[in-house]
Amino acid sequence: MVNSEPNDRVSAADAGFAKALAEPYAFALLTWPAVIALMAAPDWPAWTRIALWVGLAAMQLAAYTGGRGAGLGNVMLFTSGIVALAAHGHPSPWSLAALPALFIGLHAAQRARLKSARDPVAVAEDTARVGG
Repeated sequence: MVNSEPNDRVSAADAGFAKALAEPYAFALLTWPAVIALMAAPDWPAWTRIALWVGLAAMQLAAYTGGRGAGLGNVMLFTSGIVALAAHGHPSPWSLAALPALFIGLHAAQRARLKSARDPVAVAEDTARVGG
């Protein structure tokens, strides 16, 4: 039987875990369309390309800040490069080769984000319990 009562005791660790799992996908949803637009529409007016570049740069920098760590920023930058390569070679079936790399990159981003989101006190308690 599923407990349908509201649980007021949702811990901060659970909220942090959900946020850490969701952030790589949020960054992907915000950055990859800008990368594709920059690669696919070079004849757009200059102000739209500049706006896309500024927005893309802001999102890439945001991936490095906010306690997310360099791991998430590096992976998101790498996956944006993969998307750019796939958009560059779009008519070719080789652009589909980017999909496995993107899935692996999103998984790596989640792992990097989870690693940086762990509570230092919990890490110290785990180390003390194991004896290391």
